[in-house]
Amino acid sequence: MDRRAKVELYEQIRREYEHGGGTIRGIAKKLGIHRRMVREAVLSAVPVERKTPVRERPKLEPAMAFIDAVLEGDKQAPRKQRHTAHRIWCRIRAEMPEVKVAESTIRRHVRERKIALAMIHRETFIPQSYVWGGEAQVDWYEAYADICGERAGLRILDAQHGQWRSLPLHLPARQPTSVPGST
Repeated sequence: MDRRAKVELYEQIRREYEHGGGTIRGIAKKLGIHRRMVREAVLSAVPVERKTPVRERPKLEPAMAFIDAVLEGDKQAPRKQRHTAHRIWCRIRAEMPEVKVAESTIRRHVRERKIALAMIHRETFIPQSYVWGGEAQVDWYEAYADICGERAGLRILDAQHGQWRSLPLHLPARQPTSVPGST
């Protein structure tokens, strides 16, 4: 169960417990969940983070120091001259033939280390989409254009709602607009 769904489930459990007058056993039976989860939700609105076990890496262990040294050296190198995970794997095979490790294992470890060393950053993208009739985004722009040899001021309305973006509405600046609140 992903985190968002679990938070929503906890909210539903708390609402049912506080306002529905239900018992822990009754809520668990109604929602088809364990009583322990109901108790956790009643105590705290935020679900506890799941513990991930720290596993040993017997195949990767001998190469970790080498990989860290290469990545530390890459900090001073220009961006285009840094080692790729594939190149590090090739160097491990050539310089440390006793270490038998898969390329995918090296790729995963190099990525984790680059994030830890702040050599790469995780990008976050939040798409803006609006429900019809719920909310929208509107931007006003002012521009000047030469139309038939005469410079005219334009006001451009750019509206976005849902997955549809409207075509800009062009109005001459000297013509009054019918949109309330505009000047």
